[in-house]
Amino acid sequence: MKRLFIILTSVVFLFSSCNDSSKSKDTEQEPSAEPVNSKYEIASEAYSELNEQALMHMANLDFDAWGEMLDDNVEYFFPDGDADTRTVLKGKNKVLRWWQDWKANSGIEKMSFENTVHVPVISKEELKYSGLTGVIVISYFSNEMVYDGRATSVRMNFASHYTQDSLIDKIYTYYDRTPIINTVKIDLLSRKGDSSDKKK
Repeated sequence: MKRLFIILTSVVFLFSSCNDSSKSKDTEQEPSAEPVNSKYEIASEAYSELNEQALMHMANLDFDAWGEMLDDNVEYFFPDGDADTRTVLKGKNKVLRWWQDWKANSGIEKMSFENTVHVPVISKEELKYSGLTGVIVISYFSNEMVYDGRATSVRMNFASHYTQDSLIDKIYTYYDRTPIINTVKIDLLSRKGDSSDKKK
């Protein structure tokens, strides 16, 4: 009986040792914590809040307050062409002048951004096309607009780049302008004057 007890004890000890060894190997094989994506990181939620504030100023047609969030050398890219032909407003004065003119001449009565999502990221490498690095907030939302009593809605995507001073210096916009043109009955981008340029 004593001999049987010793054998059973030895078997249990051996099994336990093998099991612990297996666990140890499993632990050793777990990958170390590495960045999920070596090119991008998630940026601070504070940038989402800044972007929400900027959009609220636009929705309220308060372009003076919106302008306070822009860098002096800001560039605003419209979605009216491809990478080489889209209209670009360069410099804060030109950007604000265009939007003030749009407010005065488009017939806009009110505007709101619905179902807004902000994705703040940090680009560690220069992006193709823009050549940007640093903080970029990608936003998408539905723009609900009323022009002279006529309502229209357009789903939009914006990408806003932030300077180290947390000012916006690049705004890339992507959306179908057709519903807006059909509602306003005029393409305000065709009235360029000296306030915009085509990207060369």
